[in-house]
Amino acid sequence: STKNRESKVHVFVPPSPPRDGCLLPGPAGQVDAFTSTSVRARTAGGRPAWWCKVDKLVVFDGMDVQKDGSAKTLTRTSKGLSIARRRGDTETVVIPMNCAHCQEMLNRHEWKYDIQVCKRSVCWDCKERCRWELEQEAEEIMKSRDAAGEGNRDRADSVLQDDDSGEEHLMRKMGLEEWRSKSPIEAVGGIEERIEGVRAR
Repeated sequence: STKNRESKVHVFVPPSPPRDGCLLPGPAGQVDAFTSTSVRARTAGGRPAWWCKVDKLVVFDGMDVQKDGSAKTLTRTSKGLSIARRRGDTETVVIPMNCAHCQEMLNRHEWKYDIQVCKRSVCWDCKERCRWELEQEAEEIMKSRDAAGEGNRDRADSVLQDDDSGEEHLMRKMGLEEWRSKSPIEAVGGIEERIEGVRAR
């Protein structure tokens, strides 16, 4: 009934990646075939894309912040293929295949195809999927920045260590036992040494 539909609570379920990355059923892959909505594809331009039962192929182009501060989801879909063919553009969709079983069965490392899409709004689940994809992109950017920062620190530490060892090697080559700066006692000598020096005179 209408009342039951209105009282239904929407819960977004993030896409679950296939076990071992296998998209095809088989002895070397997973027991059941993959769910099409769980496949995370990319356009040739790097935008997230996926399959929806309602909107067909969906391409997420980002968020547009409105004047009132609200965010508008920018999407393109292949829903209504006749309309998409008239008004849309051709988009190349790429599905990576990281599973040896899939690569062997299909004799390819990625699945690439062209499809017509045009700007359209999407269903509730796809809007939530867009927000989820946006969060995933932000996490990936943070991870790459952290990795780059760690790499820079490691290189800086390595350079400092190389400088220290190089200076020490140079000082030793010049005949100096210690390259580090000496304390006042080491440089001038202790009291006993100075007294012995005066007596010797």
